[in-house]
Amino acid sequence: MSTSGPDPEQLPAARPPGRGSRVAWWIAGAVVLTLAAGAVVVGVLEHRAWVDAVAEHEAEVARVTQEAETSRARAEADYTASLDALDDVIEAARPVLADSEGQVPDDAVRAPLADTLDEAERLRDAEVTYPVTTRTVEEVTRPNPFRPQTLPRVQVEVVESSDPAPADLDAAADDVTEARDAVVEARRQWAHDELRTAATEAADAATDLEGDVGAGALRPLEEAVAEAETVLDAGVAAVDPDEAVALRDTLLGTTESLWADRLDQIVDERRADARDDGVDCRVDRCVALTFDDGPVADTRRLLRILERKDAPATFFLVGDNVAARPEVAQAVVDGGHLVANHTWNHPQLTTLDDAEVRDELRRTQDAVTDATGFTPFLLRPPYGDVDGRVRSLATRTGLDVVLWSLDSRDWESRDAREIRRRVANQVQDGSNVLLHDIHSTTVDAVPKIIDDLREEDYVLVTVDLLVEGS
Repeated sequence: MSTSGPDPEQLPAARPPGRGSRVAWWIAGAVVLTLAAGAVVVGVLEHRAWVDAVAEHEAEVARVTQEAETSRARAEADYTASLDALDDVIEAARPVLADSEGQVPDDAVRAPLADTLDEAERLRDAEVTYPVTTRTVEEVTRPNPFRPQTLPRVQVEVVESSDPAPADLDAAADDVTEARDAVVEARRQWAHDELRTAATEAADAATDLEGDVGAGALRPLEEAVAEAETVLDAGVAAVDPDEAVALRDTLLGTTESLWADRLDQIVDERRADARDDGVDCRVDRCVALTFDDGPVADTRRLLRILERKDAPATFFLVGDNVAARPEVAQAVVDGGHLVANHTWNHPQLTTLDDAEVRDELRRTQDAVTDATGFTPFLLRPPYGDVDGRVRSLATRTGLDVVLWSLDSRDWESRDAREIRRRVANQVQDGSNVLLHDIHSTTVDAVPKIIDDLREEDYVLVTVDLLVEGS
C-alpha cells in the first residue's frame, strides 16, 4: 500500500491572491453608499416636514392673531346690524298694537304682539357685553436629535360674539314680525267687517230716507256706499285698514247726520200739526202718559179707557209681542196713539255689541211697520240703559232716544192707588210718565190718573210733543 500524497493534478486550482478582499470591500462600499443615500433622503424628507410644520404653525398663529385683532369689531358690527333691524321692527310694530286697540276684539291675537314687543325691547335696551375666549396654537417640537427646535405655544383672546347675541336679537325680531302680521291681518278683517256694517246701515238709511230727503242731500251718502262696495268687492286682503276706517266713519257720520235732521223734521211737523189742532206745549201744561212692554191682552182694555177719556198716549212696544199680537198693535195706532220702539226682547242694550243692538232695533221697526203701517221714530231703551254708542246706533236706525222724567214704579208696588198717588205727587209741567200696560193694576189706575191730571189743567199729549225744559 502506497503511502504517497494526493495527485497534484486532482487538486483545485489556487485563487489569485487578494481577489476576495476586493469583492468584500466593494460590497461594504455599496452598503455604505446606500446608507448614506438613505440618510440623505431621510434628512431631506425630515427637513421638508419640518418646513411644512413651521409654515402651518406660522399660518395658524397669523390666522388666530388676525382673528383676535378683528373679532371685536366684527362682533360689534354684527350686533349693531341686528340691533338696528330689531329697533326698526319694534318701531313698526308699536303703532300696529296701538291702532288695533278697540279694533281687534280677540285679545288672544293682540297679547302675543304685546308680549313679544316687551321681550324685544328688553333685549334692545339690555347692556351689551363682548365675552372673550382663549384660542391656543400648540407648540411644535422638531424630533431631530441633531437639530432640535421648538415653535412656541401661542395664546390670544378672541371675541366670538356679543351678549345679547345677534341671533337672539334676530329671533326676537322674527317673533315680533310674526305677531305683528297676525294683528295686521285681524285688523284688516275687522276693518272689512266694520265697513260692511256701515255700508249696510248707510244703504238702509238711503232707502228709508228716499222721498223724505232731497236727492242732493242723499247723494254724498249714496256715493260713499258705492265706494265702500268697491272696496268690499276687492276682498279682505286688499283692504287698507286706515282707509276703510275713514270711509266707515264717513258712512256712519253721514247716515247719523241725515237721520238726525230727518228726526228733527218729523217732530217739528208733528208739533206744527198739534198746534193747528190747538195743542202747543210751549204754552200749555203738557203731560205724556207712556206705556212700556206691550202689546199684551190687557192693552185692549187700556185702549178702551183711553178712548173713553179721549186721552192720547205713547206705547213703547216690544217687537216680539208685536209679532205675537199684531192686531193689538194695529188697534193702538187706530186709537190715535203713538207707537214707538222698545226693542225686540227687552235686553240691556249697552251689554250688546253693535250688530246685536242694531238687530234688536231693526227687527222691532220691521215688526211694527208690518203690523201697523207706521214706522216708529222714538226708542225707549229697556231699563233706561243707554250710552253714547247706543244713542248713535239708534239715530242711524232712524230712532230718537226718549227716557222718562216720572217713574210711577208701578212694576214695584202693583197697587193702583199707590201708582195714582205717586203720579199725582210728582207730576209737573212737561212730565214724561213711565207706566207699564203689562200690569193690570196699572191699567186700573189710569182712569183716576187722567182725572187727576185734568183737574190740574194738564193737557195729555204724545211724548214727542213735550217741549224740553218746559
